[in-house]
Amino acid sequence: MPRGFIIGGFRLPTLGHKYLIEFASRWCDGDLDVMLNTRDEDPIPGALRQRWLEDQFRGLARIHRFHNDLPEDEAGVPDFWQRWNQAILKILGGKAPDLLFASESYGQRLATDLGARYVPVDTPRDAVPISATRVHAGIGEHWDLLLPEARPSFLKRVAIIGPESCGKTTLARRLAAAHRTVHVPEFARSYLEATDPAKYPDLADIGIIGAGHAASEDALARQASRLLVLDTDHLCTAVWSEVALGQVPAPVEAEIAARPYDLRLLLADDVPFAPDPLRYAGQERQMKLVHFTDALDRRGLAYKIIDGGWTERTKKAASAVDALMAEPYRLRRAAARA
Repeated sequence: MPRGFIIGGFRLPTLGHKYLIEFASRWCDGDLDVMLNTRDEDPIPGALRQRWLEDQFRGLARIHRFHNDLPEDEAGVPDFWQRWNQAILKILGGKAPDLLFASESYGQRLATDLGARYVPVDTPRDAVPISATRVHAGIGEHWDLLLPEARPSFLKRVAIIGPESCGKTTLARRLAAAHRTVHVPEFARSYLEATDPAKYPDLADIGIIGAGHAASEDALARQASRLLVLDTDHLCTAVWSEVALGQVPAPVEAEIAARPYDLRLLLADDVPFAPDPLRYAGQERQMKLVHFTDALDRRGLAYKIIDGGWTERTKKAASAVDALMAEPYRLRRAAARA
């Protein structure tokens, strides 16, 4: 089988890039090297783009990150092609590829210099009629054309938090349905119901609940479209643990710091309380609104209180989320640090 090669910046990976890499991989039966060029000034960190590509194309291609300051325009640079050819051969261990796949005009010249056969891939953009520049200008509009592994890093995330019996689950489902996306259910409920509902949770349980909620959010983020709604978050878990057990496990606290949300909707406790076997204080709420405001303020986390009757709070929450969705899409802070 021939050995293939692709070079590119993949500054915002799209389905066009996915088509290019999968096309080449199938031609070469997986013997494909992809050279990812990254620079200090790139708006999306090179390490993050490398992770996206490695996760998306695991088993289909070898991703090589080349962080550099080489010129990107040959004008006024007599040894432009020589410098890039040397860099490519170094990445490839000194052995030139058999086939060079590209959708851009440089492909023919580069292939000739390397002694490889040039394979043009969708140069008129008929297979995937999109450009990364256009996607970047309107990520929400072109969401489905983003590389699937990149989408979670741009999702807008809304966490619905608050005391027991304030409508978190119902509101999370309604908001997700209204925006044709998925919501992250409360992992604590499914875990406690499946173990021993009568057993009072301990710190070990809190640790499992925190890990389960993190796994659930990360998994469902890959299914979400533009927005991910969470029915409770790690802050909720921490508040319960602090109120009921007097302390918060370190891993739960770490998850709070590592997971920034675009919007936290804090539901006030001004609606009727409905008893439940998993509400351990019996006929009253174990957690109060003040427990949440104190916990949020201590950690410097922003939030919006949603109060009033069921209809009123639904309208307030929907309005807050609509306003968020009208804002530009940005790379999530946690993703940018990757």
